[in-house]
Amino acid sequence: MEGIATYLVCGFLEAGKTTYIQDCVFHGFFHKRGSTLILCFEAGEVDYDVDRLRQYRTDVAFFEGGEAITAFCRGAIERYRPDRIYVEMNGMRAGLREQLPEEMKVVFSAMLIDGGTLALYAKNMRQLLQDMVAASNQVTFNRCPDKASLEPYGQLFRLMNRGAVYLWEGPGGYHEKAFEVFVPFDLNQAEIELREADFIPFALDAAAHPEHYDGKLLTLTAQMAPCDGEEGVRAGRTVMTCCMADLQFMGLPCAGIDGEAHPSGSWIRLTARAETTADRYGRPRLTLRALSADSVKPPESGILRG
Repeated sequence: MEGIATYLVCGFLEAGKTTYIQDCVFHGFFHKRGSTLILCFEAGEVDYDVDRLRQYRTDVAFFEGGEAITAFCRGAIERYRPDRIYVEMNGMRAGLREQLPEEMKVVFSAMLIDGGTLALYAKNMRQLLQDMVAASNQVTFNRCPDKASLEPYGQLFRLMNRGAVYLWEGPGGYHEKAFEVFVPFDLNQAEIELREADFIPFALDAAAHPEHYDGKLLTLTAQMAPCDGEEGVRAGRTVMTCCMADLQFMGLPCAGIDGEAHPSGSWIRLTARAETTADRYGRPRLTLRALSADSVKPPESGILRG
């Protein structure tokens, strides 16, 4: 079964999910082919304009509780026979996505974040925030006076999900890229020494723009680890975004390392020439070619905090 194309819209209470979904449905090209079903799992400040939605071949089913989520979804699908589905989700309802029936094929997940409550959730509900961001293809920050207010969060969100698109919604409804590239060192230098505080912004920037470092000489303290799904080793650091459950190793492939002298898990002081190569899928990536590698003691904390 191919499944019904399903779009998830998540976020905390009053993040603008209902408005977002209705704007999508009311867009000029959207309703011209097929029908839409909205599955609503949250009652927010804004109500769905059910009568107008029907003019756009769109029906809304509200989850009132009292039955299993899977059964509710299947019952609504059987009743309305939609060609596409939007799901309005509240991040406080854990495990909802896992309870959607298999005939709903999730093709896109968007998250909305109210800039007025961002600091609160980032401080007090970071694990919930992390879970939603990690599962999203696109994260949009709305109700922010300007992009500058988002700058302190750029590194944190990129660590939560390096593959997502992050957008800032301006007061006029237009969208711009939320986070600009920022590294705490001069990219024009031919030789760059990476301090401990420099590693995370370096690794994020190198993943997005390997060309920034092509041909440069880099010096850093790193831990050795195997490459994911291929031969060779990586040099990098373990990073924590929220808690110990969210540890991830951020590293770059490193050629020219003696595996017996520097096995996986060992620490080195590395000087390497950076070069742009292709990964196994043909995508550009930054690779380090070791010029010197000396064993060193592990740093006081082997984990960097995002």
